Amino acid sequence: MKILNLLIFFIFSITYSQTAEYGKLTDKSEYEIYLTKTGDTLKVGDTLTIGIPTSDLGFTYISQGGQRVSNTLSDKKVIVDKLKTYGTKKSGYKMYAHFKGYGLIPVLIDYDTALELGEIKNPKIKLNKEQAISKLKEAKELLDLGVITQADYDKLKSELTPLILK
Repeated sequence: MKILNLLIFFIFSITYSQTAEYGKLTDKSEYEIYLTKTGDTLKVGDTLTIGIPTSDLGFTYISQGGQRVSNTLSDKKVIVDKLKTYGTKKSGYKMYAHFKGYGLIPVLIDYDTALELGEIKNPKIKLNKEQAISKLKEAKELLDLGVITQADYDKLKSELTPLILK
């Protein structure tokens, strides 16, 4: 009996705690960690911010029960409670991040596509040079308007300068 319990625990640990990697998804499974297309790591428990829908009808790559999620979800923060792959060997597999929706049906995010098209924002993603410049200019305007302090601006400038000078 002990051996059977140990074997079940071992099999569960291997199948549930694996790390999935973009481009190397080979079956339907559930994961704790996902190495994304952009090279970032997404984990169960991470917080994502919903971005801007790609359609007037709602989000194209965020759905609940097969239906698009409403535009009202924009700018909401959600916690990833499951990372699961869907697809077939023939069509390929995609990673979906789940979060608790309205009722019992989870909300699914086609993670890489939604991220690429701006339907979700990931705070872990590094800014590129143009984005860093834009953010610094915006901060300068906020400083000039008296919305942020000089200390806040200087801190942000010190964080962004290495990205800008790369």
